[in-house]
Amino acid sequence: MKKLLSLLVLLLLVGCQSSKPAEQAAESGKESGKKVKVGIVQFMDHVSLDAAREGFVEQLKESGIDAEVIEQSANGDMSLTNTIAQSLKADGVDLIYAIATPAAQAAKNTVTDIPIVFSSVTDPVGAELVKTFEKPDSNVTGVSDYVSSEAQIDSFLKIYPDVKTFGVIYNTSEQNSLVQIEELKNNLAKRGIKLETVGVSAVTDIPQAVASIAPKIDALFALTDNLVANAAPIVSDTLIKSKLPSLSAEEGQVKNGLLMSEGVNYKEQGKQAGRMAVKILNGEQVANIPVELNEVNTKLVNVKTAEALGVDLNAEGFKDVEKIQ
Repeated sequence: MKKLLSLLVLLLLVGCQSSKPAEQAAESGKESGKKVKVGIVQFMDHVSLDAAREGFVEQLKESGIDAEVIEQSANGDMSLTNTIAQSLKADGVDLIYAIATPAAQAAKNTVTDIPIVFSSVTDPVGAELVKTFEKPDSNVTGVSDYVSSEAQIDSFLKIYPDVKTFGVIYNTSEQNSLVQIEELKNNLAKRGIKLETVGVSAVTDIPQAVASIAPKIDALFALTDNLVANAAPIVSDTLIKSKLPSLSAEEGQVKNGLLMSEGVNYKEQGKQAGRMAVKILNGEQVANIPVELNEVNTKLVNVKTAEALGVDLNAEGFKDVEKIQ
């Protein structure tokens, strides 16, 4: 974890040489008036990942890139993710945009001669997508959605100062979630707060997971976990019935019923990844573009959920927080 955090701090621009095939692939966007082909592999459909895709496509258009965009979702199926990556390679795309860690891993394992830009990945080094943030050293770069949980916790404690135990539900197969849990546990321990966790391997496991953890916790922390995020409405309904508040690391789950978030705006992250893609399509070498952290974070509270929980939205903790229905 210390290694990851040090990498996140050391986002220094370091020039390096890209692989020749990836450089040649990027040349396709340099020729004036030439239409390029961009492939998108998205691990699954849910609010956050959809927003990342939309932001990316918008940014290409806003930047004047004449592109044929091929969008494909694997619906959470890893074998299908690999198949999509292979099909994009066969289609001869000039660049691949991979949304979420499994999609990025599938693209990297399949493609070595086409530039890859990822987003919605928390730990690209741990996922073996890049060697370091500042020096990707391959045909892969992108935007990490890592956000420290410390500020999120402190904002939440202004509203719920008596919380003694947080709960987390996570996908046992998702590298991003394991990294987040380790950091969250350390940050909660500094504040004398315990952490209860329940692992799941399928969406169908989530209702029982929420029911089992609810009696043991004072609040739930929702990670940027794709499997659990996809079931945010189910999680929210159960928490409201149990009168338990929730804090999310990203805004999509608040839009789907969790109480509040101070974290990633995935549409803006998609645009950020889009700007990186534009550089590559205009001829910049992939390995000269360091991995970036999310530039735009947002604070949201779900008004309906707050009302259901009897939360005072005039409280100091909700100052400067955007309220959504």
